[in-house]
Amino acid sequence: MASSEDLRSRCLLIGNSRWHWAEQTGASQWVYQHEAAAPEALDPPSDLLAWAAVGVIPNHPCLQSSKRLNLSAIPLQGIPPWLGIDRALAGWGAWRANQNRVGVLVVDAGTVLSLTRISADGSFSGGLLAAGYGLQLRAMGEATAGLTATSPLVLEPEDAEPFPFETQAAMRSGAQQSLVGLIREAHAQSPWPIWLCGGDSPQLLPKLQDQLGMEVLHAPNLVMEAMVELIS
Repeated sequence: MASSEDLRSRCLLIGNSRWHWAEQTGASQWVYQHEAAAPEALDPPSDLLAWAAVGVIPNHPCLQSSKRLNLSAIPLQGIPPWLGIDRALAGWGAWRANQNRVGVLVVDAGTVLSLTRISADGSFSGGLLAAGYGLQLRAMGEATAGLTATSPLVLEPEDAEPFPFETQAAMRSGAQQSLVGLIREAHAQSPWPIWLCGGDSPQLLPKLQDQLGMEVLHAPNLVMEAMVELIS
């Protein structure tokens, strides 16, 4: 029989492009992983404490409705019924960590870049949605005859040209700048602390820090940390 130190507990968020895990063994620290969808990783079923979804949900016995986290469990005010639970979790997590002093702007740079405003009193205050960095690159490659898709994982050198000559570098720079411009304009209208998470955040973080001239709080595990705190 396994001891309490060997028992594993997990939480799962099914995203549009990846699955996001929080895992704890015994009383150790939680570990966070962001991986390709893998229903077989759900076995065995006994260690899944809670799960939520914004992407396609597979038919799997481990995904019990009694363990599914819904919007009604997120302690924010004014949450509309259509809001993605990832946005609600990230918004609540950032607001809590900000100690409720002022509102927060949460930027989740995932498949879709979502910007979510949470006011100082913990109320959902609207947001913005745009095609994410990787999605923009794929769309350019798929919708044109002359452009070839490029990987969003490529990091430009610090001394990169602001107006690249090479086509794929120009695609990456253009997509990044479109998102940075959106975030910068949103912050100008609502100058609250920015919390940045999501798989494409490493590509946007340097440009945001340079161009916004302010601290951007990079919290890559914000959504899953909020889920863990909520169920704990």
